[in-house]
Amino acid sequence: MPKLLRYGALVLTVAVLVCLFGFVHARVSGGPAEGARPWMYGLLVCFAVMALAAVYMAAVGAYHTILALFGWDGGPGILRKNPHYVPGSDEPVPDGTRLDRK
Repeated sequence: MPKLLRYGALVLTVAVLVCLFGFVHARVSGGPAEGARPWMYGLLVCFAVMALAAVYMAAVGAYHTILALFGWDGGPGILRKNPHYVPGSDEPVPDGTRLDRK
């Protein structure tokens, strides 16, 4: 999935640059202004996709913030202390260390 997202970001970046250069070229080339309209629509679509990605990232950030506030992510919690949290339990242990079963 990360490679897919990385390639999607690459495609979106290239699309924005192509549409931007196409729009500027259509406006300064001396032709009719309507020649820039498809490039403008392409830019608007790219910006809409970027806005959707930003909304998604903000929602994920809010979700993880709520998990951390109440300790629902396995950490100690900020507002409500997680009764099952063992201090130091989130620190890595050396390979081969046996885990105590309680």
